[in-house]
Amino acid sequence: MKKRFTLLLVFILLLSLMPTLAIGDAKPPSYEIEIDDLQDWSQVYQHSGTLLLQTVPKAPDPTRVIRGGDAGEYIVYRAKGNLRSFSVYGSIASTVNPVSHPSFAISSDGKNYRTIVPDIHEDTGDSVAIDYESRNFPATTKFLKISFAGTGTASSPSIGKVVLNGPSSVEASVPSGTVPFGSMILLNRGSQGDTVYYTTDGSDPRFSLTRKFYSSPIPVTGKLLLKTTAVNHSGTGRSAASRVSTYQYTTDTTAVPPDGLDDPLNNFKQLLSRANVYEVGSTPGYFGNDAGRITRTSTGPGILVYHSDTDMHAVTVYGSYFTGLPIEDVRISASADGNTYTDAKAESYTAGYPSSNWQPYAFEVSALPEHTQYLKVELIGSAKSWSPQITRVVINRNTASVHLQAFAADQGKQVFLSSATEGARIYYRLNKGTDFLPYNGPIPLQGYNTLEAYAVKDGMVPSPIRKYAVNASSDIEVDRYGQMTNASWTGKVKSDEDLAKVAQDNADYFGGLTAPSDRDPYGGLAGSAQKYGLKATGYFDVQQMGSRKVMTTPNGDLYFSLAVNGVTPNETYTQVAGREEKFEQLPPYEGEYNFAYLGQDNFSFYMANKYDETGEIPTEHSVYMEAIDRLREWGFNGVGNYSPEKYGEEGKLPYVRMLPLSGMSWAKLDGISIFDIFAPNAEAKIDEAFSKTLPEHKDDKMLIGYFIDNEYDFQKFYSNVLNLKASSAAIKGKLVQVLQTKYGSVDAFNAAWKTDFRSFDEMKEAPIPLKTSEAWADMDDFYKLYLDTFFGTVSKLYRKYDPNHLLLGDRWITTVFHNKKLMEPLAEIEGKYVDVISINYYTYSFEPDLLQDVYEKSGGRPILFSEFGYGTSEEGLNPLLVNSATNQFQRGMRYRNYVEEAASLPYVVGAHVFNYVDQAGLGRYWQGVWGEHYNSGLVNVADIPYKSYLQGVMDTNDDIYKIMLGERPKFYYNFSSK
Repeated sequence: MKKRFTLLLVFILLLSLMPTLAIGDAKPPSYEIEIDDLQDWSQVYQHSGTLLLQTVPKAPDPTRVIRGGDAGEYIVYRAKGNLRSFSVYGSIASTVNPVSHPSFAISSDGKNYRTIVPDIHEDTGDSVAIDYESRNFPATTKFLKISFAGTGTASSPSIGKVVLNGPSSVEASVPSGTVPFGSMILLNRGSQGDTVYYTTDGSDPRFSLTRKFYSSPIPVTGKLLLKTTAVNHSGTGRSAASRVSTYQYTTDTTAVPPDGLDDPLNNFKQLLSRANVYEVGSTPGYFGNDAGRITRTSTGPGILVYHSDTDMHAVTVYGSYFTGLPIEDVRISASADGNTYTDAKAESYTAGYPSSNWQPYAFEVSALPEHTQYLKVELIGSAKSWSPQITRVVINRNTASVHLQAFAADQGKQVFLSSATEGARIYYRLNKGTDFLPYNGPIPLQGYNTLEAYAVKDGMVPSPIRKYAVNASSDIEVDRYGQMTNASWTGKVKSDEDLAKVAQDNADYFGGLTAPSDRDPYGGLAGSAQKYGLKATGYFDVQQMGSRKVMTTPNGDLYFSLAVNGVTPNETYTQVAGREEKFEQLPPYEGEYNFAYLGQDNFSFYMANKYDETGEIPTEHSVYMEAIDRLREWGFNGVGNYSPEKYGEEGKLPYVRMLPLSGMSWAKLDGISIFDIFAPNAEAKIDEAFSKTLPEHKDDKMLIGYFIDNEYDFQKFYSNVLNLKASSAAIKGKLVQVLQTKYGSVDAFNAAWKTDFRSFDEMKEAPIPLKTSEAWADMDDFYKLYLDTFFGTVSKLYRKYDPNHLLLGDRWITTVFHNKKLMEPLAEIEGKYVDVISINYYTYSFEPDLLQDVYEKSGGRPILFSEFGYGTSEEGLNPLLVNSATNQFQRGMRYRNYVEEAASLPYVVGAHVFNYVDQAGLGRYWQGVWGEHYNSGLVNVADIPYKSYLQGVMDTNDDIYKIMLGERPKFYYNFSSK
């Protein structure tokens, strides 16, 4: 099992190797690469008439602009889109000194120009090639003006090519010359989107078949000729390469490598033996340009055996794993005689930036057993035979990688770096600095930092570069397991050993639970259909049973819906980007825990913990399926809203769906969450959407029904609708139309509403005050018109495409439920069209009079409590309802009071608790830094069930039908006396 939360993290990132520059004041909305070889003037916007085009045979740019000699000669380019950069290529005779360089200016309108000073690159040969480059222009820039200096032609370079919006030349982090052995050269691209290529054989990297894609620093361990270029592509596919930059290096030592080997695995010549492996050379770009690698012929172990007549002391094995598959470490074992092998525990870490889903890893043993002369490397991976792939094995010549230790210091931390290789030099780069610096002692750090480090000893292979995240901030709020640091509780995970024990503890816990035995296949009361005269309709239904309304299963059995909302890890993801200092440690996006990231900005500690506990990569599906088994054992019989609907079809537990109304952007209104049913062609658009989504599931017997939507803002109806503009809100236009029809003239309207509008057209775009009794009465009527139009339209179209399943209402917010003016017409009108009234009912105690009123006003529609819950602040999270429970036991008592009271009411058919897993400690991701972070779950971030809470849940759930049928009294825990 991996230990993700040591400080030994990940190899250097591609993006950190090649830092990008901001593009002017803002990134231009669009740009097009334009290349003008100046064969004619067709791409030039304006130019001086005295300038000439001259052909120069055999020159790199055979057609050039030559000056006529007049003062003020110029060329102007106008970019097709926006201008973010330019490269101008010129040349001049090598004997000219000084050179009269042209001046450059940019403009947004072609009238007002701003002078800029470009970078100037000169390459000396038979003539001097001069390149002018500049970038990062303001977003509105469109024009480039090149003005020649002075008069005459002798001192002015000729211009052979102009590239707009192309890549800039590549800068190396170290200038050419003699450098220490093992120095790392970083190639820095000029702008985002550039791809850097290089060669080391003297060939041109723009065209060479031997060019390499730059993804990691290039070590200097001897003479090195480095030629580089950058390539970029515009949105239309046009591409351009930058000038070739050349760098030459030699080392300051000629140290001889120690006895050992450096096997690139291009063949099997350095191996003693092998089994179940073969050589593969395809897609070298995915493997750091390595065209010779070893992988397996089957999912059984692949074996490489090395032999040496001298002792082996250390080894590093390099390989790559396909991301998304579980990581099973390469095994390394040592032997003195080739017969008896001893495991040599390897340290594993990511050792490169992923390319097309392949993540490099290194496995390092810095101290092999004494007298090792045989070394066995075993490739393991039960998922796929082609993962991992081994790219290199270095024995005795490998420098041990850098280890980091951090200790608290005043206002931060002191960082110490070390390598197990005696005499090795250590280099580090802090927070994406421009180069690696020699390590000479402890490094003081404050805040959140990334530190990359490697070690090298003369004559040996430099170690992999490892990246460490060091949080030296005093603002840490979340520990390495996703738990809040400001709280302490029994069972808090404090070590990897604690976390590893969770899986076994859970197995023991769930192994001791038994699901209720009196349930039918749908979670209803087995045999109750015949006993109480209920009908089997083939689908979930609402029926009358004596004096109460009940829900029934497809076979007619009594069903009280005990569901859990949010059976998904979705709410465990939290935003980490931009606030890394608040987290004790975060595993790198590029590494083994990539699966626990949502994008690169959001991370789920819950998903990471699940992996560490089980050794298997969790998925949305695996979390759901595991939860279903757990829910059954806890006595639940359904999956509530905001759970992955697609898994409900697998028939494990009854589930619900949501109509696709919330995704219809054309019906959204500013400042109020209701559906604009008066939008043009609304009925036809809903019909089309329903026709595509509903028929597929209409025969699913496990599907209870559909919610219309969630928590509409009817409490804002009277205020916000009046302030909308008809140009963007059809509902406002409909309101004005209704008022015009009623009053006929604007004067009559003004008299009734006490306003002074000049026309009804003026009212469409203006706020309308609500201050008279007539105005309130008119809005009452319009509110009812809206409700009848909306619910009537939705119900008609819903039942057109799905006549089998229940329409479960729109999940009222309690604000509406508590406002009789809003609630009564809502219940009365909605009750004509839905099968069930659903309320998200968070409360300390029930309000039976109000609930009875809803039931009666709706014409006897049963009520489903579609969302409720309680929590505590014991683990540093918010408690859902403040002061509702001081501990998990009391939380269970709140559940019991709520659900048993609900089941005893003759018009309630279910209660859905929120939710399966606690929300992330610093807020669920889609709400940013202010996201909800409630103790709402049945399990916490470490997947530890809240056992005392769940005991209360089970005591109620297991007896739900006894409570419903009055076979035992409802439970009540008196909080006021505690």
